[in-house]
Amino acid sequence: MRRLEMKTRYLVIHGTADNNEQAIKLCGEALYKAGIVSENFGDLCAKRERDFPTGLPTEIPTAIPHVKDEGITENAICLLKLNHPVTFKRLDDDTEEVKTDMIFNLAIRDADEHLAVLQKMMAFLNNPEVLTKCKKLSNEETEVYLQEQLES
Repeated sequence: MRRLEMKTRYLVIHGTADNNEQAIKLCGEALYKAGIVSENFGDLCAKRERDFPTGLPTEIPTAIPHVKDEGITENAICLLKLNHPVTFKRLDDDTEEVKTDMIFNLAIRDADEHLAVLQKMMAFLNNPEVLTKCKKLSNEETEVYLQEQLES
């Protein structure tokens, strides 16, 4: 099995959203402005979220919206730190919901890498200490911290 070279760009933004669709589109817009995804990436992620929810009922709830899209130019993760939580349906039970103020929007090009990134993210998101630290750090510090935690 070949070792995946997962060079990933990390973007961290702050924002306000009334619902999960707005939150996802904020991430999509940031990724698009950075030249990483196609203009409709945020819309595609929001559409996928309706059918395949990504809310995680971890100790500190999060969500990991993502979509396969030919327009992804490089692997990236955009962390949106919201001023107020929004509701996501749960990944494991779409009849249940979680409220979160931390959305990790994944933009991963290759299907094999996508699975590897998801596995790494799940371990990361199950650690309340790293999530608490992400909340406290500045955007720039959080980008460096995510790279240290997820690329090691």
